[in-house]
Amino acid sequence: MKTAKKHIGISLFLAAMLFASSFILFFDFSYMGERDPAAEQVITGGFKTVIVLFNLKIIAVYALVALFIALFTMLLGIERRGMIFLFQLFVWAWFLLLAVKVSPQLFVEPLYARGGLPMKLQAFITDALPLWLIRIAFPLVVMLAACRKRRPWHGAVVIALVVVFIFPFKTPALKAPPAGGRPNILVLGTDSLRPDHLGYNGYRRPTPHIDRLLRRGANFLNAKSSLARTFSSFTSVFTSNFPPEHKVRHMFPRPEELQLKLPTLIQSFRKEGYDTGMISDFAGDIFSRLGFGFDHVQAPRLTLQNLIRQRCLELHYSLLSFLIHPAGRELFPVMWLMPLNIDPYYVTNASMRFIRRALKAGKPFFLFHFSSNSHFPYGSQYPYYRRYTRPEYRGPHKYRKVDMMKTYSGYDLSSADREQIVDLYDGTVRMFDDQVGEMLDFLQRCGLAENTIVVLFSDHGESLYENGYGTGHGDHLRGPFSNNMTFGVSSPYEDFAGRRIVPTVRDIDIAPTLLDLAGIRPPASFRGVSLLPVMRGADFPGYPAYMETELWYTMETPYIAGRVRMTYPGIMKVIELVPGTGEIVLKKEFKDVVIQAKHRGIQWNGRKYVYMPGDRGFQEEWYLDERPVAREDLRDPGLLNLKAKLQELLPGRFVFLRDGRIKERIE
Repeated sequence: MKTAKKHIGISLFLAAMLFASSFILFFDFSYMGERDPAAEQVITGGFKTVIVLFNLKIIAVYALVALFIALFTMLLGIERRGMIFLFQLFVWAWFLLLAVKVSPQLFVEPLYARGGLPMKLQAFITDALPLWLIRIAFPLVVMLAACRKRRPWHGAVVIALVVVFIFPFKTPALKAPPAGGRPNILVLGTDSLRPDHLGYNGYRRPTPHIDRLLRRGANFLNAKSSLARTFSSFTSVFTSNFPPEHKVRHMFPRPEELQLKLPTLIQSFRKEGYDTGMISDFAGDIFSRLGFGFDHVQAPRLTLQNLIRQRCLELHYSLLSFLIHPAGRELFPVMWLMPLNIDPYYVTNASMRFIRRALKAGKPFFLFHFSSNSHFPYGSQYPYYRRYTRPEYRGPHKYRKVDMMKTYSGYDLSSADREQIVDLYDGTVRMFDDQVGEMLDFLQRCGLAENTIVVLFSDHGESLYENGYGTGHGDHLRGPFSNNMTFGVSSPYEDFAGRRIVPTVRDIDIAPTLLDLAGIRPPASFRGVSLLPVMRGADFPGYPAYMETELWYTMETPYIAGRVRMTYPGIMKVIELVPGTGEIVLKKEFKDVVIQAKHRGIQWNGRKYVYMPGDRGFQEEWYLDERPVAREDLRDPGLLNLKAKLQELLPGRFVFLRDGRIKERIE
């Protein structure tokens, strides 16, 4: 008993030191490296209880890890206090070393961003130190200590405990009954995936599993998201209505705006007896606010309280090195909300569990697997963060785009920085591609490959500095990049011959297409049309696509020179909290100006029109194959008529004033 107290006491003392040092050195309320003094004042002034209670939980988990490590030194029979302390310190250091190698994006603030020796240390770990060498260091030290005490079996137990703790275990397949009845629908989606960054569509870097999926399928090279932000995009997809119709126009809708009055794609599948599920990580926080009718939703919840908890946890780097393993998300579900800790394994594993449950229930399933892989800040695990990047790069974006909340043209970046960010993005695409492979193999093992339609999807695309358009999505309508969705379908029932379909289609066309594939009649309110005939090879001229921008986070955006805009304050001035829930919503007094200030556009194949209102005037732009056409050179009838198409697509929504301005009727 006395010996156990010694081991536990030393371990708890070491854990307390690590907690205190992390709290003192790193405590602030930045979000992905960006600090806002106004936000920090709100947090520290009104949420002290949340901070205190969550830090008490963190302390308790530190103590739990300390007991875990104390068990090691007791099993190994280490007796001297100094040696107990050193061995336990080695365990903490080894977990930290492994975490820095596997998930370096989490450790940019305490290491790489500080420059000097910390920066060189992290670069050495990620670029020069082999993962196998780090992994083998622990069992070697443990067995050395065990053999000195003649306890080799005890050493083996310690190693086994760590292996079980560290390595994720995949959900086993469950053999399905013979195929029959309705087809299953599996949607494999990720945020911000550009169709032109897929190997099958001619990109220079391969996406082998996606390519395998699309060889028998069909995919659309110009599927347009009507609003290139996740919340509005999904609402358009699921309701088959444009944003002015479904009224989810930004990522901070008020509670009354979340009461959808339109039937959804998901409800149609449920009525036909489907088991419906949505599995997502941080970018899918919308599904905990507006479920769209799913039977099962696993997604994090975006509230200020959870953002506070997330930041409190992020700064405890020693503890985080334990929590990035599977047990971490059980202890701290808020880790699902951490954009710096995107690990698609968890979305994939949860998706496999959902499929098993549906098989046991004997029901067809509609499952939406949606990961945040390709969303900025483009951080990923080993080996993806180094798959395409250059080891010698030493700029600020080595492991992730460090200024996630800023959007800029890129003209102030070096070409090396821009290339690095694109290389990081491509690494996240390859990470998603491997998860597609995991899911396809799981279907095969379950015997589901012959009756499951697989859909490849992204809610929108991403600008990656082309033509000074900056990075991100939803801020402007220039270029094809941020509004281009990935949408492809592969069916075991028919061969679509790998068609790459060029004419414009819309997000509102996706739901009717999926229902058509399943033989289900769409609701009368759906505005889109089924693309199944097009996938089978029918000629068609494309469909005119409506597009609009979202809420701007700062006074400076949109950032491209010469653009007018209607002004309203930055993000911290236009949002507020719902009492009791902590939900972040747009203040009522800014609803009208945020909607009227939107840039709006319409695109039909190579022709595009963009309208940008300002406080005193407006600006219009026309594009032919994404090249600007001056007003005095407008001779193409298709371009000239695009502005009028806005009224045709959304009758009764827009008023065209005599001076040429467009005003939306807001209900």
